[in-house]
Amino acid sequence: MQKQHWRGLYTVRCYLYIRANFLADFLKTPLLRMNSNRMRIARVAAMAGFFLIAGNSNAQWGDWGSAPTTGDTATKDSTGPMVEDGSGWGMEEDKGPQMPKRVAYKRFNPPYDSLREIIYYEGIIEDENCDFCGSDSLYWRAMKYLTKRYGKENLKKFVVEDKKSDRITLKVSIPMVVRYGNYNKSESGTLEYKLTLRFKDNRYKYQFGNFVHIESPDGLAKDATRTYHEYYMKVKKGYQNTDKYLLSADQEVKEIVEGLKKSLKEPYQPDEDDW
Repeated sequence: MQKQHWRGLYTVRCYLYIRANFLADFLKTPLLRMNSNRMRIARVAAMAGFFLIAGNSNAQWGDWGSAPTTGDTATKDSTGPMVEDGSGWGMEEDKGPQMPKRVAYKRFNPPYDSLREIIYYEGIIEDENCDFCGSDSLYWRAMKYLTKRYGKENLKKFVVEDKKSDRITLKVSIPMVVRYGNYNKSESGTLEYKLTLRFKDNRYKYQFGNFVHIESPDGLAKDATRTYHEYYMKVKKGYQNTDKYLLSADQEVKEIVEGLKKSLKEPYQPDEDDW
């Protein structure tokens, strides 16, 4: 009877012990799960904080150490400091072909007489020390040069007024030579202009005016197109294309003036057929 009592008591104690352990485990499970979740959250937060701190430290590495000086370009700009050749730190110099810089077009303006409203070139060529440079001698020197430039037959056609030893007036008509750069040129219609030379002892005066660009009929047109250079000078648009005609006339004038200067210095020698 006593053994059964103790056996029953032992059984009850074992049963209570098992129940107690089971209950304890049951109660601990939420805590463990809670702690596990908290640990996971803590790990995630720690890793996020680590990356944030690492990012800030990497972006602000220049702030470590002593304070930067006022001449430090890194405190003014996030790009690398510029050196004399224009390249930044860690950048290789580009030595490849470079595009040429575009230069703004400068319009050509020929000399203009505002009173007569025409393009007008005028000047005096003189030499007080020139021997045997009377008006008659200068006239024949100029005629010799003009004959050489235009040709004898063409010069006869160009003459409008001829007063020996005093003046000569020409209405010149020659091919319009348009230049493209220093080496390329082409003909574009006809250039017409008026040239007057006046002679005195040791000097003469030149006058160029009435410049006209003549183009052949185009399409169904029957008559040639005559465009005065004053129109080219006053156009508001497209003057990059029309300036070439003004420059062609300007080049013609300069060449003739240089030829006349040279003819003034050379003594006149009549040709065999000048009699």
